[in-house]
Amino acid sequence: MGLFDAVKAATSGNKAYRTHVNGNELANSGKPEEAKAKYQEALKLYEESIRLGNVAAKILEGYAILLLREGEFDKARDLMQRMAKMKTLTKDDWFQLRIQYAIWEWKVGELDKAIETIGRAADYKLNGTVYSTLGMFWVDKAKQTGDFKPALDFNERALDYDDEDAATLDNMGQLYEAMAGAEGEGEKAADYRAKALDFFKRAHKQKPRQITTLYYLARMYHQNGDDKRARELLSIRNTLYFSAICPVTRQQMEALAQEAGC
Repeated sequence: MGLFDAVKAATSGNKAYRTHVNGNELANSGKPEEAKAKYQEALKLYEESIRLGNVAAKILEGYAILLLREGEFDKARDLMQRMAKMKTLTKDDWFQLRIQYAIWEWKVGELDKAIETIGRAADYKLNGTVYSTLGMFWVDKAKQTGDFKPALDFNERALDYDDEDAATLDNMGQLYEAMAGAEGEGEKAADYRAKALDFFKRAHKQKPRQITTLYYLARMYHQNGDDKRARELLSIRNTLYFSAICPVTRQQMEALAQEAGC
């Protein structure tokens, strides 16, 4: 790679990263269509930068994250597998890569592998991202198997780590809702539903635009016959950005809105 290409690769990479961040800001501020346009622009800039030879971990990681969010799962996998062969990755780079690869495994239906992969990241460092992501995986595992204890044990540890983290509070809400569903009727089921509702309310207070919380909290209100509250929550649905790795889809949100009379 010549000097000119190296400069151009770095310039495109930095511009891609800034555009990516700008897209995040637009998504967080309720402008999903503008965010989508920025993300598509960032993808092209990332691709150009890497084609010109950019191997900066920050740029590759940003590109991989955006590919996952935009549903380019094959490209994301190929890029992450390429990154895994690089000799220049630091321990922190490997930490981020394992989290991203675990998300890819989860998304393509390899839940056990995802738990194993992010577990290796956790061996290096436990932070809020690991706790909330692995907590989500364990909740999904519990929903599949009906064995709630591992998920409850892990998410209670996550809650001890940060009892104000919106994603962890949401995980706890989903877990107790699933436990209530498995229990069926009776006092224990009612207690689980009450706990789920409380955790969803706490998650919503911390992060009012968190899509999973909006959906599950609105669904609980709807199931309880309180469609007015459900509609209040769902009223902002058109300002939300639904990434490809979001566990709740726009179609699910719209179906619930229709049921609640929005």
